[in-house]
Amino acid sequence: MELRENILLIAGTGQNVGKTLFACKLIDQLKDEHSIVSIKICPHFHELKSEAMILKKNENYTITKETTTEHNKDSNRMLKAGSNAVYFVQTKDEYLSEVLSFFDKFINITTPVIIESGGLRELLTPGLFLMIKNKNSNQTKPKTEKYLHLADRKIEFNGDTFNFDPARVKFANNKWGIKN
Repeated sequence: MELRENILLIAGTGQNVGKTLFACKLIDQLKDEHSIVSIKICPHFHELKSEAMILKKNENYTITKETTTEHNKDSNRMLKAGSNAVYFVQTKDEYLSEVLSFFDKFINITTPVIIESGGLRELLTPGLFLMIKNKNSNQTKPKTEKYLHLADRKIEFNGDTFNFDPARVKFANNKWGIKN
């Protein structure tokens, strides 16, 4: 499994557990020091808005670049938080390696990348892998069970706050880590 230390991977035990909120807090804290690239990967295909900037589309996946902060989609929120570039990907897990190869063509390994995706953990070892769960629920998506134990940090979200301060996350020497 390939090590990608410039990638911070965020996954969750379910929907609406605070993954994007945590990512946005990280982006907001680090945007003055680093040009962050964010990628939101979704296994569900939705109809795209007419203004979507489609970079690549085929029967297996669609990759768009986020261009506006006017909507409230997760990718809009990441751009609004201060990411230098945000991409929204719709794909099934079996095509994640193709999607990763697409980004490898123009994202340098020295660039800090935040990716919201669980399935990607099966393909690579990120610099940091954060798993977010709802503190008030023990439900876990079945496919999440496969990589839950691989998380560098399991973070609980109670609907308002996290039990881990995003300010403890750092990007230094081209890799993600946690400050002591």
